[in-house]
Amino acid sequence: MARLYNTFEFIGEISIPKSEEKFHDVRTSDSGWEGHRLNFAVQESKTNGVFVEMYGGFSNAKQNKVYSFSKGTENTSGTKLEIPWADRLKEETVKLVADFKKFVVDFTTDTSLKEEINKLRYEIRNIEYKDELTEADKEKLASLHTELKEKAVDRREFIHEYDAVVFLAKELEKYKEHKFKVTGNVEYQEHKGRFFRKFKPTVLEIVKADEVSKLRATMDLFFTKDSLDEKDLEKDKKVYIDAYVLSYDGNAKKDVFFPQQVVINAAKIDFTNELHVKRLNFLKSKFSVKGKGVYHLPWEVNIFRGADRVEFTEKDLTPSQKEAVAFGLSRLEDFAPKGGLLGETTEENRLVKPLLQMFDKENNFADGAVESSYELEDLEYKTETPTYKPVKEEVKEEESKATAALDELDDLFA
Repeated sequence: MARLYNTFEFIGEISIPKSEEKFHDVRTSDSGWEGHRLNFAVQESKTNGVFVEMYGGFSNAKQNKVYSFSKGTENTSGTKLEIPWADRLKEETVKLVADFKKFVVDFTTDTSLKEEINKLRYEIRNIEYKDELTEADKEKLASLHTELKEKAVDRREFIHEYDAVVFLAKELEKYKEHKFKVTGNVEYQEHKGRFFRKFKPTVLEIVKADEVSKLRATMDLFFTKDSLDEKDLEKDKKVYIDAYVLSYDGNAKKDVFFPQQVVINAAKIDFTNELHVKRLNFLKSKFSVKGKGVYHLPWEVNIFRGADRVEFTEKDLTPSQKEAVAFGLSRLEDFAPKGGLLGETTEENRLVKPLLQMFDKENNFADGAVESSYELEDLEYKTETPTYKPVKEEVKEEESKATAALDELDDLFA
């Protein structure tokens, strides 16, 4: 079974921690290792934001190398690369590395210029993709690279995460008034019996101010016939699914399963609206499997970490305010907080829609979930610490009719 990777795409405002150490944390060890960690948040709104993290380092005591992958051609796959540390920033070295192994920072603000840059990159890749280049191809390629260098002055490519971290630590503050699109990989790790999820950026780029903000992930969710729990639907207006995701485990040195709870958020569902109820049942039905095996289905997921706006009602009034309303001296809305009333701070992974499509020959979800080759025992994370039991996630601290239907689906459940 071919592995599908969990990725994210965040669009929003950048929020940089006020503390320099929390933003760019540099630590050294007795072994000579110097590690650089970068943390900042992407805000979908003032009440919903998620932190992303980048980490890179090098040894002051040992020889460093960059392990990467070369670009492939039409009939030849790319190969593993071992690049000397001193060569990692050289232009000719960066050109050798496949795009999916790079870290890209694009501070270009001119939309038209950005389109020209992307067109040049597309032309370059089309020529590079040929198995053999003619002299004319080589001349054209050199010309395109020169033009790209002249125009893409605010676009940087790195082949090691350390260099991207150092660059962003110095430059990101200058551009924080712009809206960004941040894309990358969702990764998991275990530490002392606890599980942690990290959003690891690979591409940061400035987008137009009117770009719709979102915090979305594409996740391949694994589950069993007993994973869905709707006993709290009537009370909490939520359906919980105790699912699992595959991620590389640094301790085991292989892909293993990590628990990942997701929810169907039915808070906006009008249960007297037949279409609303059908949509809710449609989402729930994708977890309805009869076999005893492990099934999986990719989903678009809304990453929510913040507080929802809730309706301001009479129960939110003080006794004096209730009397003022009862005597006709004031209206209910006169006492409503500016910007609306916020509910409790929560952290949830809200299902938006299943990705009912064929990703490759081994991953065809056109008809819904498919049974995987994994067994139930594979889902359990092997550790000496107590086995993790999924719980409801909560933090106590800080252009067509079809398109319209999808927008409403998004609004209902995200």
